[in-house]
Amino acid sequence: MDDAGEIEEGALAICDGKIAEVGYARDLLRRWQGKLLDYCNCTVLPGFVDAHTHPIFAGARVEDYLLRAQGATEEEIRIKGGGLASTVRATAEVSDSELADITRRNLEMMLSHGSTTIEAKSGYGLATRAELRQLRILRQLGRELPIDLAVTFLGAHAVPEEYVDHAHDYVKLLVQEMIPQVCEDGLADWVDVVCERGVFDVAQAKKILETGMACGLGARIHAEEFCYLGGAKMAAQLGAASCDNLQSLQADDYPILKESGIIPILTPGTSFFCGTNKYAKGREMIDFGLPVAIATDFNPGTNFCLSMPMAISLAVLRLKFTPEEAIVAATINAAHSLKMADKVGSLSVGKQADFVVLNTLNWREWPYSYGVNWIRNVYKKGVQVA
Repeated sequence: MDDAGEIEEGALAICDGKIAEVGYARDLLRRWQGKLLDYCNCTVLPGFVDAHTHPIFAGARVEDYLLRAQGATEEEIRIKGGGLASTVRATAEVSDSELADITRRNLEMMLSHGSTTIEAKSGYGLATRAELRQLRILRQLGRELPIDLAVTFLGAHAVPEEYVDHAHDYVKLLVQEMIPQVCEDGLADWVDVVCERGVFDVAQAKKILETGMACGLGARIHAEEFCYLGGAKMAAQLGAASCDNLQSLQADDYPILKESGIIPILTPGTSFFCGTNKYAKGREMIDFGLPVAIATDFNPGTNFCLSMPMAISLAVLRLKFTPEEAIVAATINAAHSLKMADKVGSLSVGKQADFVVLNTLNWREWPYSYGVNWIRNVYKKGVQVA
């Protein structure tokens, strides 16, 4: 992960939206004719792959943020009417067109920060019609926007308030009604579940993932964020593509994760936003040989930040990545987690010409000057989109 494949005074040749050649500018200029894009004194990187986001919701949870900043617990925030359930209520109150407009703005803002491929989860419906509505909107936006959008069904984001005392009935609804309908309608590429204490236990999470996988969905899991349950290990043994968050992952699980090929997706922005010092042990994971990715985990409650550049800065500052490792984690490793590395995630011949241009020749200045958007332009399939 420590080799980003840097080429000084390099160039790309682009033909029909794909990369036709990569090399030194002096060589490509002799071999290719056509429109020249001169980005002298800039850096060109692959378009970022944000492999864990929650972009479809209505309402803001500013009060949650302010209460948490003053030391309130999650339980105290819920008692005051906040928490995930408040987003479910707010999302239910807006029309389809309003929800689509909000989500479009979120995705376009991500694009302006360099994310050309995005994984997008439902999860603020927690009922069949509401979840299907969110997935349909995401599918439509994927057709409209210059973004590769991987859609994930996350009906298992939480246990709805009306099922708190009998969560097994909600699991039954997920596996007998929601997931089959999602698959029948072709509304998602992935199934995800939050495996945490007070949400879904390991056995329930396994049942949900197995149901989705049986009808053709890839599997992802939120696991080991707040406490260790063994969800990541279970997902690895099932053949899931990613296990995400992992602030409480134990080193004993590293060999199983490595053998399975699952991609650990770390989300340092959530720890930063929530004011906790509990970060995933990214340095340790890399040293063990795990193919770690990073993502924003953009969501209205625990990380209202959709900037992959900020996530990369936090990976360097808090997870102890090198800048090169952070770039690899934000591009090709994230692409592998979405099974899209054959077409995105690196500036390689035959892949889509998805790239970002940074307004600096020394690209290491960018994670160093965290919170600053150094991005000058963004290209998708060779076309400038931001």
